[in-house]
Amino acid sequence: MILEIDMGNTRLKWRVRYQQATVAQSAIGVEESLGLLVDKIEPYRNAISAVSVASVVGELFEQRLADWSIGYLDVLPVFARSSAICGLVRNGYHNPQALGVDRWLGIVAAYRLVSAACIVVSCGTAVTVDLIARNGKHMGGFIAPGLNLVLDSLTSGTRQIKLDRTVTGLDLSPAAATSEAVYSACAAMLTGLVDNGVRQLRRLDQNSEFQMVFTGGDAGKLLSFYPQARLVPDLVLDGLACVLDYPQQLE
Repeated sequence: MILEIDMGNTRLKWRVRYQQATVAQSAIGVEESLGLLVDKIEPYRNAISAVSVASVVGELFEQRLADWSIGYLDVLPVFARSSAICGLVRNGYHNPQALGVDRWLGIVAAYRLVSAACIVVSCGTAVTVDLIARNGKHMGGFIAPGLNLVLDSLTSGTRQIKLDRTVTGLDLSPAAATSEAVYSACAAMLTGLVDNGVRQLRRLDQNSEFQMVFTGGDAGKLLSFYPQARLVPDLVLDGLACVLDYPQQLE
């Protein structure tokens, strides 16, 4: 069995996989991290023979995770890294290693999934939009604050705006109340970012046919605007599984 870990800015997502089947999976808060992970994977402890990791939180956590994996599972983990090429996918950054590994794995997984030009939208702490040409070339992308960062910035920088944080959907319509007006503006900003990605991909790839792949904790809030999009909650973990076929992607 393989333990796969996607360590983001706010959540740690994990799954235990046996061959092509997912045996168990969940997500925990970063602050809970390894202690709670022990409880979750205890039933599979003796069967786990490999640990692969995608992390955006730096070397300190990676060392902690490596020490934990060796001590608890007796397995040396491998960490995915961004590279110039993976299979048919080519990194569009001037310095390929500078592309966040979560974005790289999402790009690799999305292209393997659709085998066509596509736009990858990840809605987490940050919102990223990456463009992939039909030949697998990454055409670059965009990074913006995620929904919660925008809301936190607005409420911390103003005195009169009070928000209802239980809102589950977004609407582009003009609003007649402050909280709704904020969420409508957020929807306009995020869809504007995605729509710009659509225009740019059509221009750069000279191709009107493309797929859309969404992932991340807030992706569901945007799906009503893009009914043609595929929601793939575990896109980074899927990319992690993909790069296992290419050992040069790991260290």
